[in-house]
Amino acid sequence: MGNDIVAMSRKIPMAATKLAKIVALGGQSGIAQNDLMRFTDSAAKMGVAFDVSAEKAGQSMAELRSAFQLDQSGVETLADKINYLGNTTPAAAKCIMEIVQRVGAFGTVAGYNTGTVAALGATMRGFGIQEEMAATSIKNMMLALVAGETATKSQKATWKELGFDHEQIAKDMQKDAEGTTLKVLEAVSKLEKYKQASTLKELFGSESLLGIAPFLTSIDTVKKI
Repeated sequence: MGNDIVAMSRKIPMAATKLAKIVALGGQSGIAQNDLMRFTDSAAKMGVAFDVSAEKAGQSMAELRSAFQLDQSGVETLADKINYLGNTTPAAAKCIMEIVQRVGAFGTVAGYNTGTVAALGATMRGFGIQEEMAATSIKNMMLALVAGETATKSQKATWKELGFDHEQIAKDMQKDAEGTTLKVLEAVSKLEKYKQASTLKELFGSESLLGIAPFLTSIDTVKKI
């Protein structure tokens, strides 16, 4: 494996010692022996593209694999999506990656694919929302959308005012989470201005208001991403 690491260092702008750290991180994270070199190669390239350290790249890739139950091909696809968003939106790839990590597996439980979580994160970060706030806003939005019968009395009333049934929204999230989310945001955006903030606060909580509110004036941008 040592020879493989040296050979890899000649192809990727990263020292063999740093590549060895990624190999070690992969091993500690339970990456199968036959996947270690591919994992290391992908993590190293991600580190260079995202402008993060070897340790950060290795740890992040291992955590993404675990959180979203992805194989190496799956995590590479996610990394490519994050890199694409980093190149085509105002958000830096490393910031998008951190948001995705903070949201974690809850995104898939709520019905979102990993690419959608990354796109939401990129959009919020592009609005200037910091990573922690963005992740919290996304998770709270997801919780409200999938709440179903566990929604509070006031949330149920708010869903009704928007023309939705709280249980149906939860069911729709499992069929088309992205479409359902956009449908809800569009409905809120069509309310009179003075009602929009209070509606978002009622559904998603006050701590999520700053992160979610910018979506209301950027629906078309969100659709494109």
